[in-house]
Amino acid sequence: MAPPSATIDDTIIKDNYPSKGSITTTKVSAATNGEIAGTLAVDFSEVRTCTQRFSPGKTTVVGTQFSGPGREALDNRKLWPNGTTLMVSIFGASPFVESKIKQFAVEWSNFANVQFVFVAPGNSDIHVTCTPGGSWSYIGTDARNVPQDQPSMNFGWFNDQTADDEFRRVVVHEFGHAIGCIHEQSSPVSNIPWNKPVVYAYYLKSNGWDHAMVDSQVFAVADPSVTVDTPFDRTSIMEYSYPASFTLDGSSAPWNTDLSDTDKTFIMQIYPNFGLRRTTNDGVYLVNCFKGSEISSGVAYYSFLGSNDGQQPTAYVDVTKGSNVTWEGSPGSVSFPDGNTVNWAIVANAGSLGTYAHVGSARNKFETWNVYKDKYRLLYQVDGWSCYSVYWCF
Repeated sequence: MAPPSATIDDTIIKDNYPSKGSITTTKVSAATNGEIAGTLAVDFSEVRTCTQRFSPGKTTVVGTQFSGPGREALDNRKLWPNGTTLMVSIFGASPFVESKIKQFAVEWSNFANVQFVFVAPGNSDIHVTCTPGGSWSYIGTDARNVPQDQPSMNFGWFNDQTADDEFRRVVVHEFGHAIGCIHEQSSPVSNIPWNKPVVYAYYLKSNGWDHAMVDSQVFAVADPSVTVDTPFDRTSIMEYSYPASFTLDGSSAPWNTDLSDTDKTFIMQIYPNFGLRRTTNDGVYLVNCFKGSEISSGVAYYSFLGSNDGQQPTAYVDVTKGSNVTWEGSPGSVSFPDGNTVNWAIVANAGSLGTYAHVGSARNKFETWNVYKDKYRLLYQVDGWSCYSVYWCF
């Protein structure tokens, strides 16, 4: 296989833009000696992707350096005011396609305090067209800089035969851009070891992109000083799908058609329906723990809350030993060894409410958090203990 420094001297791809799931081959030559390094079996599936657009002079995607733990990112300079109602116009779509755009765009509003109202073209915040070609969107409030007679978002391949999964995948993705989300692989330290020659060859064939376009849309990462982050989430609706052949370590990302749990909790943090918009990334889980016949409940603090499954907490304190605490109905409090105290108050009927429901508030010495109901999911294991998240607070 060609080394990372390889260049594309010759590309051979069977079939013209093959259907999803087909296998094609490409020849990649090593930059060092010009010899053919081998014929690679690459899944050049019909991975239709979008481009994220920025207002001139305001781009936030810079560099190509990778290090440290990955993050999901959102440009904090391009957020709409919390509670915003965005006016959306759609032009050039069939009635059926228009109905599907409306149906799936509002999925964000189930978790974010942002609403979409669909209006006639001429006085809207987001101007949607359906011109054949690529799908793309400006990021967040950059849409304000787009004249009313020009699109701020486009869907390039929808028709009346498009499947619901494809509508959901693309519409939710593009409207994620519209409320400020950038591509998941653009997160500041996503640490994806790209097999760049293969990726360049794929996008040249599938999208007609030159190296500069691939660099800006796939390899570039966002400026960490202007992003709000969560740990990298390969299942995010904002992540490009890419096969194992695109990376040097065989890692990949699936075809994501729904908001991931991290998408939901992340956007709830950024556009909260209750309390203040958070500017820090820490928080706590209220957990019930089990080890054989032993039982306890406690507060697990994470300096970086989000996608913490399988991660041991930054700090942990037991609330009860020998039984599980009743979290609901009565205020509670616990002190950590460093002197910080966490207080919580959860409504009495929280147990009967749905996952992600806002059920109360919590605070430490420095800030107040919203409390949401979790799935009673396994959060982490340590020393034979299994700890399940009942509520999370940020």
